[in-house]
Amino acid sequence: MTDQQQETIKQILQDILSHMGITAEITTETGEPVVFNLKTEDSGMLIGSHGQSLSALQYIARLLAYKKLNESSSFIVDVEGYKKTREEFLRELARQAADRVRDTKESLLLKPMAAYERRVVHSEISNFPDIATESVGEEPERRILIKPKA
Repeated sequence: MTDQQQETIKQILQDILSHMGITAEITTETGEPVVFNLKTEDSGMLIGSHGQSLSALQYIARLLAYKKLNESSSFIVDVEGYKKTREEFLRELARQAADRVRDTKESLLLKPMAAYERRVVHSEISNFPDIATESVGEEPERRILIKPKA
């Protein structure tokens, strides 16, 4: 992603936040994908319950970026490192669940999660050769079933 594209996306985020009456400092973490991290006193409102507001903000920002840039661009919108912290929590949860399944030899059904959260858990469990995962159910109640491999 070019510097100009990053500046355009920053401006889109500033415009959205301005319409919401929120002021925030936006920093970028270069990488693949680029992360736009928002620092604000209104972080709870931007994150929402289980990150739902943050997911909606990212969705809207991506739509507007596509319209303005005339091309799809992959980036992440985060608020004060919430997604990074959540990812670390989910990886630890996956490891603990794998240990429990290994000890009890019984399947374990996790609580419903957003698609990106399920990807994190599937990815972490893939490190365990004797444990398997499967997504079950329909959105928004889609869950991960962690089970011993046959």
